[in-house]
Amino acid sequence: MRRIVPLRHREDWRTLGFLAALFALLVVQWSGVCRHWLLLPPTCALAFVACVIKHNHMHCRTFANRAWNRAFEHLLGVATGQAATSIVAVHNERHHGGNNREDDCVRCAQFGFARRWLNLLVFPFVAVWRVQRHRAGDLHRWRRERPALYRRSVRERAVVFVFVTVLAVADWRATLLYLGGPWLFAHWAIVTINLLQHEGCDPASAHDHSRNITGRSINWLCLNNGFHTAHHERPALHWSRLPAYHRQHVAPWIGAVLNERSLCAAAWRQFFAPR
Repeated sequence: MRRIVPLRHREDWRTLGFLAALFALLVVQWSGVCRHWLLLPPTCALAFVACVIKHNHMHCRTFANRAWNRAFEHLLGVATGQAATSIVAVHNERHHGGNNREDDCVRCAQFGFARRWLNLLVFPFVAVWRVQRHRAGDLHRWRRERPALYRRSVRERAVVFVFVTVLAVADWRATLLYLGGPWLFAHWAIVTINLLQHEGCDPASAHDHSRNITGRSINWLCLNNGFHTAHHERPALHWSRLPAYHRQHVAPWIGAVLNERSLCAAAWRQFFAPR
């Protein structure tokens, strides 16, 4: 099977399965085959997973073949409404290059409301504003310093633009509701999760720079994105290898308060529970 679909890691069949499920939901709803409000939550959840997949792919390529990877990046752009290369400057360069420092567009120390739930509410708007402020400059910089990446980014943006334009012309209401809604939720979630993963952590520490969600179910769905300390220490490590790295190199040394099994419990303690 690997000769037909040249995956580098067999675990990425789950990746392809999630994307297939997302596209199936988008198609049946946009086309009008089946429209029901109960389909919206799984569509939003899978759109968020697609953003996680895009993140994983831009750190560790999914396929062994370059042409397959380029085609997959176009597919990810269509699945999330945003070019795959759009996260390189914001996430790969700034966030991983300077976690919680001035250049990090998703750094947690941009504000500090006494009511911590306000940080959760305001954070995505501030982060998106900072990302947009840098976007044009990043493209100009890539054009000078990384022309191949610049050309990839332009092609990907063009494909997404044409795709959305064609669908909007055909049925703008369905496009706005059944694609725009899940995409908006997915991007809000992928940006806001940074606050949970890094607020209250020590960016200068060898291990205590990130918070981890270690529950089995949530990590099955989110492709081990909960093992965030391991990801920061080994960004190019495939997502399927993160739990083992966490057990061996992170868990013995990290502060116990930075390991949570439940995403909901971690969010409650971080943003809503009285201290």
